[in-house]
Amino acid sequence: MNTYLIYIAPGIGDFIVSVPLIQSIKEQDPTAVIDIFTCSNKRRIGLNKKMVELQGDVRHCYYYTKDEPFHSLMFLLKAGYHSYDYGIVLEHANSKYMSSWPSKIIKFCCKMTIGGRNPYLNITYKKVINRPDRYSIYDLENDILQELGMKQSVNHREYYILDKYPSNCAIITKHPTIVFCIGSGHVANEKKYDSFALSLKSWPTQNWIDLGNLLVKRHYEVIFIGGTMEEGMIRPYLNKLDTRIKNFIGKHSIKESLQVVREADLVVGVDTGLIHGAAIQGTPTLTLFGCTDYIVEHPFGAHSYIINYSIECSPCLGYDHSYTCTNNKCMQGISVDLVLDSILQIFER
Repeated sequence: MNTYLIYIAPGIGDFIVSVPLIQSIKEQDPTAVIDIFTCSNKRRIGLNKKMVELQGDVRHCYYYTKDEPFHSLMFLLKAGYHSYDYGIVLEHANSKYMSSWPSKIIKFCCKMTIGGRNPYLNITYKKVINRPDRYSIYDLENDILQELGMKQSVNHREYYILDKYPSNCAIITKHPTIVFCIGSGHVANEKKYDSFALSLKSWPTQNWIDLGNLLVKRHYEVIFIGGTMEEGMIRPYLNKLDTRIKNFIGKHSIKESLQVVREADLVVGVDTGLIHGAAIQGTPTLTLFGCTDYIVEHPFGAHSYIINYSIECSPCLGYDHSYTCTNNKCMQGISVDLVLDSILQIFER
């Protein structure tokens, strides 16, 4: 029985994009025991643990944080010195803003360490993957499998399971249905001038309203979905929403939200966790990219379409200017008409 400890960043999407690697390891090493850890806190880790519980292939979900030193020490003691056979750091991209702590933790806890080379940081692994700057997360996962002596099988499947015991009761009953994922967490190195400000990855909320209103006039079922942040985004615009649009924002659990994007005919959104959740489960997606790199973060599968409005300073993830940007022209430059035309073309295919 081999044991694995995998570092995954703390977002919903970060766990979702790790699932092909996790399931590929379990398929090729059926007795494998997999634990994950992330940089989080007591308040946020509950959502990560819920997603781990739904997915079903991970034994434990740990976290560490400088704000809870005693907890972090207890995590290391529980994990143990060289108690795991393999340690993996699943970092999406090269950046000087990435922490070196995940590599130090797996060096302490694991006999064999695997990770991608980051030219900005002095991080060493026993098996180093020399990745280019623009390198798909799923290519990295395949290279990790190769370093484990396994087949590069991440892209061999059309979809992966995010909920081991899905509900038999459908939430979406009318088709064709288009789901909008309008919100997104802040990128790792984005300065939060206002903790309630929209992420640089966000598309103007008024655009989502206009797009939804146009689509229901064309007899598509339109659903808005999201959590607390999206509630703040949509509240000032509720009186502008066509009454035929369904507003699911703040009304569903993560399990139900994953079911909604699984049942949809198309999911449209920015680079956010739920759109990756849709793509991983085999639902066609249309993702709007700006400050994040569509080559690195491209959602899974053959039916994942993108719109990328390229300007001189984008993508800025991992670069200093994402600290100073307060005007995300890379997202504002994507017109409602362009997104509408792209949606109609997808349904014509």
